[in-house]
Amino acid sequence: MTMAKKLPLLAPSIHTFEVNGTYTDCEAKRTVFTAIQKMVSAGKYYRIPYHGSSKKGYSCKRKDGGLTITLAEYPDFRKRYITLSGVNLARIAGDPSRLSLTDLSPEGLAMQEQAFLDELEQLGLLEIEDSVKWKMHRLDITQDFYVKCDPSLMVKIIRYAGSVDPYRKGRALHYNQHNEIRSCKFEKTWYDFALYDKHQQLLNCEKESYPISPDDLKRSKNLVRYEIQLKRPSLKEFEHDKLESKSSKFRFENHALFHYFDKISDDIPLFLYRYAVDYFGKHSWYNVPTALKAVQMSNLDDDTKELVSAYIEAQDEPELTDKIHHKKKIAKALEKLEINDVIIPCRILNDRQCGRFPGAPLCTRVQGL
Repeated sequence: MTMAKKLPLLAPSIHTFEVNGTYTDCEAKRTVFTAIQKMVSAGKYYRIPYHGSSKKGYSCKRKDGGLTITLAEYPDFRKRYITLSGVNLARIAGDPSRLSLTDLSPEGLAMQEQAFLDELEQLGLLEIEDSVKWKMHRLDITQDFYVKCDPSLMVKIIRYAGSVDPYRKGRALHYNQHNEIRSCKFEKTWYDFALYDKHQQLLNCEKESYPISPDDLKRSKNLVRYEIQLKRPSLKEFEHDKLESKSSKFRFENHALFHYFDKISDDIPLFLYRYAVDYFGKHSWYNVPTALKAVQMSNLDDDTKELVSAYIEAQDEPELTDKIHHKKKIAKALEKLEINDVIIPCRILNDRQCGRFPGAPLCTRVQGL
């Protein structure tokens, strides 16, 4: 008997992050601006359009990727900002792969942090650190995992579940208006939830003339990226609970980034698991036929079987009815059978996708728990 091929397991990590600095010193701005201009002249950075609200704004992007620096000024409020966004430590440390994530091992993180500090020094930022107050503004934590089916099925399930009760999350935003079946995104105040086909994303980048290696394209096939983009409210709570007062005063030169990532690395799998459960439950996905079969084979009493079966069959109607009675009893029965509350209708699936059910819940994709 041939054993089923096991899929590679990839560790949860950090994709990119964004740090925002505020300062008032005019001389500090001149120092950084001069350093950036030298980097642009040397071909290490190039200017990109500024999209902020300030009339005085300037943005540049690192040629090899991994960092965008933006300067913004609001004279009326006497405020100046430095934003470091899309920061990918692996890219800055010289790894050209578009699949690279932050190395959270002590040795790897120390090496990547030092490469980042060297970059900040060339940008003139370490020279003015005493006059800048830094805050982690956004942190994208991620779990990459391989699937045996077309990744669009996983995205389709998540998009559908996000549009109906009990996981209704509003309109599913996505990265590419012409390729919505390959990605989805849901926004909340504290964080954004994203799921996308990494291979398709790289193909889209290649079409836009970004250099993508053949090896990356090969390794990204059947790769799904699940990402939680933590916003400032979430990070503020984390910092209050986990960081000492000295560490929360962000100064790059005292290795604050290393301490920050070292503290949060233990919580990343828990974050990813918790939000996957909050959004889409902890039980496996079933389509209508597989759910009906599970109910009929269960030890539920006949009346409950009839009630739950009627609910499941109603999911395949073009318009879901609001006249479902005994919802709590139905939910309790599905919980007992470990079936996700959202039953995937066959009308949105093709024959091949129908054969992929039941499917493992998203939360089980998180490694390292």
